[in-house]
Amino acid sequence: MAHRAKQHPTSHRAARARGVPRVNRIIAAAAGTAIAAAGLSLGTAVSAHATTSVTVHTYAPTGVGGGVTTSPDVASTKYQVQVAGVSVGAVQYTQNGHNFDVARFASSSRTPTITVTLPSTTINTVNVYPARYYPSGSVSVSSDKHTLTFTMSAAAALNEAIVMVNGDSTNAAGQPYLAVVNDPLEDPSQHPDTTDAPDGSGVNTQTGVVNFQEFAAKYLTVHPNSAAQTAPAATTSSVAGQTIDGTAIPAGQKTSAGMLVSPSSVNVRYPNERTMAANDDTFALQAAIKAIENNPTQLNTLYFPNGTYLWSGLLVNGVDGGKLTGGKLKIYTDEGALLDNRVQAYMEAFEPEIAIVNSSNIEIDGRGMFDGNGVANYNAHSSGDLHDASDSQHQGGVMVMHSSDITFNDTYERNSKQWNWETHTANTITYNNIKALTPYAQPWIDGTDFASGQNITADHVFTLGNDDAFASGHYDSSNGFTPLSTGVWNNFQLGTSSANIQGYVNAVGAYNAVAGQLGFDSNHWDVEDSKSVSVSNTLNWSVNAGNAIRLGWQTNGYQLTDYTFINFNSVSAKVGGLYVMKTPNTYPRVQSVVVKNSSIDTSRFPTGTSIWIYGGDGTAQTVTADQQANWGFAPNPDGSGNTYTYTKTPIPTVDLDNVWFSKQTPSNTMTGVTNATLNNLHVAGQLVEYTSQFPLTTSGISKLTTTYTDATGQTQAVKFGAATNGDTWVGAWVGDQTTNNSSDLTLITRNTGAGLMGEQYTTGSGDGKLSYIQFPLNGLIHAPSKATLQLTYLGHRYSTVPSTDTDQLLAQPVSDTVCTTGSTSCPISIMTWVNRPSFTATNTSVARSATFALGSTIVPEGGGSHQNNPIDGRVITVDVTTFVQNAYAAGQTSLLLAVCNAGGTDHELRFVSSEGATSPAGLTNANADMMPALTLAP
Repeated sequence: MAHRAKQHPTSHRAARARGVPRVNRIIAAAAGTAIAAAGLSLGTAVSAHATTSVTVHTYAPTGVGGGVTTSPDVASTKYQVQVAGVSVGAVQYTQNGHNFDVARFASSSRTPTITVTLPSTTINTVNVYPARYYPSGSVSVSSDKHTLTFTMSAAAALNEAIVMVNGDSTNAAGQPYLAVVNDPLEDPSQHPDTTDAPDGSGVNTQTGVVNFQEFAAKYLTVHPNSAAQTAPAATTSSVAGQTIDGTAIPAGQKTSAGMLVSPSSVNVRYPNERTMAANDDTFALQAAIKAIENNPTQLNTLYFPNGTYLWSGLLVNGVDGGKLTGGKLKIYTDEGALLDNRVQAYMEAFEPEIAIVNSSNIEIDGRGMFDGNGVANYNAHSSGDLHDASDSQHQGGVMVMHSSDITFNDTYERNSKQWNWETHTANTITYNNIKALTPYAQPWIDGTDFASGQNITADHVFTLGNDDAFASGHYDSSNGFTPLSTGVWNNFQLGTSSANIQGYVNAVGAYNAVAGQLGFDSNHWDVEDSKSVSVSNTLNWSVNAGNAIRLGWQTNGYQLTDYTFINFNSVSAKVGGLYVMKTPNTYPRVQSVVVKNSSIDTSRFPTGTSIWIYGGDGTAQTVTADQQANWGFAPNPDGSGNTYTYTKTPIPTVDLDNVWFSKQTPSNTMTGVTNATLNNLHVAGQLVEYTSQFPLTTSGISKLTTTYTDATGQTQAVKFGAATNGDTWVGAWVGDQTTNNSSDLTLITRNTGAGLMGEQYTTGSGDGKLSYIQFPLNGLIHAPSKATLQLTYLGHRYSTVPSTDTDQLLAQPVSDTVCTTGSTSCPISIMTWVNRPSFTATNTSVARSATFALGSTIVPEGGGSHQNNPIDGRVITVDVTTFVQNAYAAGQTSLLLAVCNAGGTDHELRFVSSEGATSPAGLTNANADMMPALTLAP
């Protein structure tokens, strides 16, 4: 990696001041429109001297050490990054596309100032994610539009942020974007004593540490791979003498005898193997672990110094660290260590980056880089090995299987073959500050996939992947590669006259080889219920597919119990948000799903929904004897193996509290829940106060509570109705006629008298003003019995008008496809007095508010937003029941209203607009309750 090398203990570099050019006002004015649209502020970048107390640690170059002098990482050509004035290298991730550059470092601050310079890129827009924590104004851009500055958010409580220049989360790939990784400074107690063994063997019984670099060098000298590696011998097949899908496998049928083939060979299948490189550490690793196990009172730590290691992955199988001194096996990787997977021996081989199997009491520490070499392993342009479920064993990046009491601290993983982090029948697993950097459109690249397990805790997780950010549900694609799987039969044309019996038998041999290696076959990776899974403080990005959270796929009769997500932030997922599945497999009997203080970016959902939650309907679920005997389904509780049933019970608890969705989705579904609570949801930056803001279709819900916290801190029930999804005012005065005011913080009305609502005014010196307000109706499932327009009164223009003067509001439905210019399009976003909905108001076509006094709050005319103006605060209502009922009957998905006051020559009235009610850029004295709204009665 293109970082300055550092040695332990962590070294410090003093922050230095960085000169910043003065803002050029002419350039700033020209750039202002584009920058404002991106939520930026133009101005001087923050100087590093403001944060001189921050300690910044730059990581050692990846893979350099132990005789290796060059890192495989390539420095970013797009980004130059400084943290509190200290230069931090960014590297390119280009194995399969170029979606990200990554700048990683450690610092003493959770809120350092980040300065990013793009010498060859003009910055037109910047978006920092999670967007919830980086709102408008949180990023500044230099006057030359080549440097951006922001401070990492304290509220986010994350160690990472994603910076997207001239793009946003709807642009999934190809910029590349910048991932900023700000680790806490490393805990010195995690670092082992690295004193060399006196005899140079790497085994120091005084410190308890095995230096693997030294150990492997000596081991391979004595036991070269060229002598140790042998291909599998021919063996009698486990399916010999059986009939599979109509094809008889001859009695005594054997697998082929294996051969060692060139490392560059493609499409290598069992029993053939690629010849191991001379420096392949696969055998040396097992020898080192065995050396520790054989000396439990003297050894307990496996240490990887800076340098590059080539192997089949870190496999720890059948190790009980509790038997070692200190009660656990510790594995530590220096920050410059590169633990690089080879192109695996053959396509069906099981070689993840890290596999903890049948083991307990293991702790993995350090900030070395585990690289799965996944693109090379599963890319037809390199190895050519197939990787679909019917062709090979599933293998992810970091896998914990049939193991307990495992801890990962600060572990980095990248370029995974399939899922990044996963568990199968794992108990008491702890993840602290873990990374999964696989930003490629490869199959099955989930972020965290805790397929099954109990008491799993993950805190501070950063993943760049392709599919689900989080998934759970006993899913194991390796059960697509079993002797009885139809996909395997089809690969070898079983049941046809051209059946490839030898190929099929060899594939079964590959399956059995992995089962023998693991100690359990692919149908028994997941053999217990899952419960107590907690994930917190995460940032997850997906390139090509996936959900934010997916629970319940292929549970095989097992149960999912309690899942908690706190400060879970998903960016760019393409399919859906929270998906508790109505699975085609067995119903998962989910017990509790809690999501709090989280954000889900819904910007790429084409037709997806923010939530799909499907609980049980009380019907029976059947698990057959065949499923138990041959497909790994949960056994009959009575131990008989007979077919049994259980009830598809409702989910007892679903709790969404303070969850943000970046945009509204067409629908959301919740069925079969006993107690559901939705509190303080936000959609498109707005607090959900009305049902239309978060359309929800429900059935089988015993108790649904939907609430929000109002401006006074009181809990209120979400109102049946709709907040506006667009509003503006248009002016007849010559200076206003061609201006669109849809971003104004207020709505204005003033009746010229030309028409009942002043709508007929055309020319002259009149100063008429009309407001247009649109409401969504797509959340309605029936016509309401009553509908009321609500506007919050701000005040009036002229101090000479008595406060006791009275007026009324008039409202009439209009269409933005019938316009004053004769055009068929004048939506709110472009609406002006010249081009606006054309209508004629009559006494029978309008609805009227009650008469109200103008009051004493004065809002003077003139430019500006009136942001700090006092607000009268009264709610003016108009009964628009007929309008809404007619719109619903006509199948309209929205209702557009024209609004004006009834009269009074000098009665120019202002009301709070949707923008004015939105924090933090709205009116200072307004709040979300003042949003223009429709309240509805069932």
